[in-house]
Amino acid sequence: MKFSFVRKLAVVAAIALAWSCGDDSSASSNENPGEAAVEMPTRWMVTQGEQTYVVVQGETNFPVYNGEGVVIGQFDIASGAVLDDQGIAIARIDITEAVQINPDGSTLYPDGSSFDKDGNMLTPPTVVPASSSSVAPATQSSATTPASSATAKSSSSAKSSSSAKSSSSVKSSSSVKSSSSVKSSSSRATTTEFKIKNGGHQGHGWGTRYWDCCKPHCAWPNNVPDDIDASRTCDNDMRELGYYNESVCNNGGEAGVCDTQAPWAANDNLAFAFAAVPAQDGGKCGVCFLLTFDGGDHQGGGSGLNGKKMVIMVSNIGGDVQQGQFDIMIPGGGVGAFNGCGRQLGINSMGSQYGGYLSECGGGNKGCLLDKCKQLSKYPKLQAGCEFLANWMNAADNPTFKFEELSECPWELMNKW
Repeated sequence: MKFSFVRKLAVVAAIALAWSCGDDSSASSNENPGEAAVEMPTRWMVTQGEQTYVVVQGETNFPVYNGEGVVIGQFDIASGAVLDDQGIAIARIDITEAVQINPDGSTLYPDGSSFDKDGNMLTPPTVVPASSSSVAPATQSSATTPASSATAKSSSSAKSSSSAKSSSSVKSSSSVKSSSSVKSSSSRATTTEFKIKNGGHQGHGWGTRYWDCCKPHCAWPNNVPDDIDASRTCDNDMRELGYYNESVCNNGGEAGVCDTQAPWAANDNLAFAFAAVPAQDGGKCGVCFLLTFDGGDHQGGGSGLNGKKMVIMVSNIGGDVQQGQFDIMIPGGGVGAFNGCGRQLGINSMGSQYGGYLSECGGGNKGCLLDKCKQLSKYPKLQAGCEFLANWMNAADNPTFKFEELSECPWELMNKW
């Protein structure tokens, strides 16, 4: 979301003041005694809900300021986390959605548009051409961020175990890496080629659905591999929380699922989503799978999804999830064993406990499902994720597919992890 120009100037002014007061090395003498010229560095400004973060490019690190110009931590480019002085992640920033503020005061927005220091447009927004809908599952992925190499699991149409216990220890992110530039996501084409992991988990399975609002298993730092951060969580206003917050499903906590993790379609034949997998296999947090739908339904009949592909990232486990089963996170898909949606969303009933709105409507009944999805209108991203089941998935109940573990996750899922 773009700032108003007035708000941008106010925040930049606060950061400029903090910078000039706090970094003597950046000042040089002017002709007039007692005055100093401050050379502003490149900065990236991000808004998340009501929060404003400004990442400043230092010589060896990336300090992060809040909207009042106060340093709150360091930005870790590798993970996208803001780390406090103890190395604990206190926030997550999607730098690809930031406004870049150059030393001369000009700005570059994620859509490719740029403005001079007075707010005059220099370049219009960049129009990114639609990518091809073809998917070559055995070729090298164009994703740039590696995922965990751990093997993955499937998920159940019923319960997902998002009531994982809190851990007292929080792993710190990897050290900050220096970078001279940050690329906008608007310049990145949709990933359509995915590299299958040699010897990875694969087979024939089926997809079920759930959305219980609970903090997922993979949002607890001790449940994820050392090479990735825990998945993000959000409060009832969809503002991102720290890793240590308790789940909305445990002891009155406030941490729930973020609306950005609802499924979405890249085109008519490719989609992305998060999913839960069998608890008995330990849960392979951060692993991605390519699902290729074969047109069948686990309970018999057809699904109308023959040839479509979905890439899922494992974010949760299910206590009753069976082998070959992936419980895809779909808003309105049923809360399963746990229900935190009353606390997080203020919605106590989201259809049938197992299967949600579609189980009430019946498989294939798009019109009924779309009507029920309107109950999520307070959260547009959740409503869109619910409508995804009706539109892209053709209101399929429990579609079957071939699944293949990937050697790395695409950037689309990593950005929302």
